[in-house]
Amino acid sequence: MQVTFINEPRLQILGNGSEWLLAEDFHVRIESGDGDEPIAFTIPAGFSTDLASVPRLPVAHMLFAGRARRSAILHDWLYVSRYPRGWADDVFRAAMRNEDVGALARWFMWAGVRIGGGPIYAAHDAKPDPDPRPEHYNPQ
Repeated sequence: MQVTFINEPRLQILGNGSEWLLAEDFHVRIESGDGDEPIAFTIPAGFSTDLASVPRLPVAHMLFAGRARRSAILHDWLYVSRYPRGWADDVFRAAMRNEDVGALARWFMWAGVRIGGGPIYAAHDAKPDPDPRPEHYNPQ
């Protein structure tokens, strides 16, 4: 899977700095690697994200905070839009590779969303935007 960020996200800080707002549309393309057509996503201006929420434990925060901002925006949007959770987490991992996040950090961040992301995913009841769900993925 290959994730390409078409533009850099422009963010505005909200409140105490743990929440961010997209100031303009953020465009991303995902290629499955299976020969399927790429999927283009537009994450709309006004979308709110906490970026890569990292536990405030000193070691975890030191190792992972501030990494993979674009990947985290995409991952948050896929969760909020109710794309299949496993696929969203795999996209996050592939996107971090595009941001040159090292293999070990990438694995730990991916494992973090696999282990701790369930309640966050379940909390969102939004329906997906008109963007197509990936045809190569069948959540059943």
